[in-house]
Amino acid sequence: MVAVMKSYSARAGVALGLTGPGLEGALRIRMTADQAQRAPKASERGAATRSALLAAAREVFTTDGYAQAGVTDIVTRAGASVGSLYHHFSGKADLFLTLFEELNNDHAERTRVAIRRARDAGISDPQQLFLAGAREYLAVCVEQRELFRLFVSGDGPPGFDLVRRQRIADWVRVNTAFFGRSEEPLDEAVAIVMTGALALCGAEVSLSDDAERTRKIADGVIEVLSRLETRSP
Repeated sequence: MVAVMKSYSARAGVALGLTGPGLEGALRIRMTADQAQRAPKASERGAATRSALLAAAREVFTTDGYAQAGVTDIVTRAGASVGSLYHHFSGKADLFLTLFEELNNDHAERTRVAIRRARDAGISDPQQLFLAGAREYLAVCVEQRELFRLFVSGDGPPGFDLVRRQRIADWVRVNTAFFGRSEEPLDEAVAIVMTGALALCGAEVSLSDDAERTRKIADGVIEVLSRLETRSP
């Protein structure tokens, strides 16, 4: 769920996602205003190099782990130079966090689309909308389980685990607020249970290489969540 965004509700407009404005401030160097203005002018070659570096970093991180991954391994696999890596990223940690951001953005977009389709189909019950987004969230976890496994393994830059836990706490608040807009608000304890179940399920499916088994686990969790009583007494 989901990446570095100003806020989940602002970027995705749905309840599912891992958010936390400013949480990465201590971990990555943010673009200055001048850099942001120059970014759209980057050459196609530069964009291709950046994409190649991210693809190489993903392969090296998921194969060797973050701690064992070397910058030289990444640039060699990308067919780039160390200088080009530091032109696009501040270092290995920045590559890791950019991959994390991209996965979360994918979660956010996919869940947003799933909820919008559910609404277009006439579904208005908040719990059913939540479940529609949850199914898509877990689908992304299954499809990208190697990358998801990297982020739940505990092998990341210093401070990353704190960022991830804070995002889960923010996710609970977002989900509670999502249900709070309905006529029958969601009890906060239920929001914690539902959000925690999805987070744990995502971690569990990431540990398996059996796609069929992971989908069964995801379907089972959605089935259990659909039976929860979500209304406050």
